[in-house]
Amino acid sequence: MSSISNATPSPVFGRTEARSAPALPLSLYFGWGLGTLGLTAFMVGSYLLLRFMTDYMGVPAALAGTIFAVAKIYDGIADPVFGSFSDRTRTRWGRRRPFLLAGAFACAITFALAFNAPVMGSRGGAVALLVGLLLLNSTAYAIFAVPYMAMPAEMTDDPNQRSKLMSFRVVNGALGNLVGGWATASLIAWFGGGLFGHRMMGIVVGLAIFAVLIGCFALTKPARRRDAGGEGHVPYREQMRAAAQNRPFVILQSCKLFLLGAAGLHTASAAFFVQRRLEMSDAWLGAIYATLTVGTIVGQPFWLWMARRYGKRNTYTIGGLLTAATWLLWLPLGPGTSEASIIVVGLLAGFGNGGVVMISQSMLPDTIEYQYRRNGLRIEGSFAGVYIMVEKLGQAIGASLTGMLLGAFGYIQATAGRQVPQPPSAILGITLVYCVVSTAFLLVSVAILRFYPLDERTMTMRTDRMRTMTLRPGAAHG
Repeated sequence: MSSISNATPSPVFGRTEARSAPALPLSLYFGWGLGTLGLTAFMVGSYLLLRFMTDYMGVPAALAGTIFAVAKIYDGIADPVFGSFSDRTRTRWGRRRPFLLAGAFACAITFALAFNAPVMGSRGGAVALLVGLLLLNSTAYAIFAVPYMAMPAEMTDDPNQRSKLMSFRVVNGALGNLVGGWATASLIAWFGGGLFGHRMMGIVVGLAIFAVLIGCFALTKPARRRDAGGEGHVPYREQMRAAAQNRPFVILQSCKLFLLGAAGLHTASAAFFVQRRLEMSDAWLGAIYATLTVGTIVGQPFWLWMARRYGKRNTYTIGGLLTAATWLLWLPLGPGTSEASIIVVGLLAGFGNGGVVMISQSMLPDTIEYQYRRNGLRIEGSFAGVYIMVEKLGQAIGASLTGMLLGAFGYIQATAGRQVPQPPSAILGITLVYCVVSTAFLLVSVAILRFYPLDERTMTMRTDRMRTMTLRPGAAHG
């Protein structure tokens, strides 16, 4: 195994090292990407819990959104801790992979348990039970996701191979959307819907998540890893200070906060929008997720070409504007909308979303490498932890705002799946959250990323200047 944690920081970002970086085997791209399939299925499927709480557990929409937010905020706070812990871990499997094994079991079990919570006789009991289950759910996700996201910076020094790794992640994320969206909704319908359908779906999808995440653990065995540095443990406060002083990383995290807020709003309100606004079954919710998946996968070669041709920042802008325009196309749709219209809008949304997600994720290992070249610290796990923390905070904002806005517009909760007619104001609230509020968050993320300073062209132009700065006394610690 290669351990290069004590290597001298190189001033050259990208092309010089890229020529000597060995190509990763296809099996490693595939194996690492499987982790995203399982995590995305886990995350997207968990968004159904918001409707599960309101329509089956008798929890008011605003309170359900608050519970979601509490769990996500807890998860976000815990993520950097798990990342720092994985940075210091020493095992024969390396720093990261033991967490993948533990996370595979934890994610599968907590997903199944969340949808098999008993219907409580009191609202207080239901709230306490759901808070506990969602906290376990969030912990399980963090155990796997944080060390997993630290791996690409260790696996290769070539930024182009990192982009390719992230393209595999986006494809698997799209497939995860298919499992978390289409398969969950279809399984609920196949098992007869209602409470029983949700319970059986939780068990089946939980088993599928376990199989996929274990596959990721097994297939990443040959991945290059970097052991903990010989300079000793870097204090947690110093790691956070290093992250705060990394300007590209801070800008990327600000962008991700609004991007994931947009995704949280759009995803959490999707089940409500299909059932209440379009007046279609959960089978059509699954069909929409399927079109998103197809659009995302089909668009990957185009977005990779765009990133090489125009740079990551400009490609993100184009993908973000396309996605925002497509989300607004849902606004005039209602009962009686043709199936063809839904399929076309879904494909366009998936196509644009594929570019936004791939580009934003491929920037993370670039900012981590930039950090290493500034001060020589191997703290990939801590940076990945902050990255995942921001994702969770964005999801918390999206989920909690969805619940609060639906409550403000008069959405009426129910128990055990009993059908409750919703007032026109609630339908309006659902539509605004799904189409307008989520789009506003997405546009803010596009505006923020315009300030991101790293791309292939600018880093090549700055190579000589970075070399000069690195050779100055004390510059490596700037």
